[in-house]
Amino acid sequence: MPQLLRRTYNSLTRLGPRRSVETLLSIAEDSLFDMRMGTDTTARIPQAELEVISPEHQAEAKPYVMTRARALRRAFEYSGAPLDKSFIDIGSGKGKVVMTAALFGFKRIVGIEFAPELVELARRNLTKVRSHLPADTDVQVVCADATRYDYGPDDCVFFLYNPFGADVMTAFCQQLARSLKAHPRKLWIIYTDPAFIDVMLGQLPVVEKPRLIYGGFEIAFLTHDPATN
Repeated sequence: MPQLLRRTYNSLTRLGPRRSVETLLSIAEDSLFDMRMGTDTTARIPQAELEVISPEHQAEAKPYVMTRARALRRAFEYSGAPLDKSFIDIGSGKGKVVMTAALFGFKRIVGIEFAPELVELARRNLTKVRSHLPADTDVQVVCADATRYDYGPDDCVFFLYNPFGADVMTAFCQQLARSLKAHPRKLWIIYTDPAFIDVMLGQLPVVEKPRLIYGGFEIAFLTHDPATN
């Protein structure tokens, strides 16, 4: 109980009453989701404990920390991203964002993760929620490096939860820019904890919308429209 009281006090001091309540509701919802579905999404995993397919990028990779579903749903709504375009989760971890996007109504969802252990955890989690998804939902998690993945002409909605540092972000943006040049299209980017948004703004032809604050999350939104950008 003393630990819970300290956490509550710290949250109230740091976030204020409204955001603290949002955080508590989010924690409760995500815990109940795992209990009901039999999934494993909440526990944090330090990056140093993981084997990865691109060791040269691991020093800049962040630990696995789950994005809260309540904040995600509000971000999806606020972004205005179309549900019939492919949703790409960069650094998909245990698959919470992938599952939430599928339950929200996106028709094609791809999680990209460079730690095979997390890919397997995400795939196991997905098997437990598939019966709750529409039959036409195409959802998968692939083991790949986001800086080398071949983004296709329908890959238009991107989600990132501060997955890596400035150098890897630069390489990712350059790869995405090559895809945009080969396949001009509209783009929606949802970037939680946007530590390196200046890199993204410098490397991609995107404009930033006003940010969303929910609970402990700050979420940036960037868009690209080849007809106007």
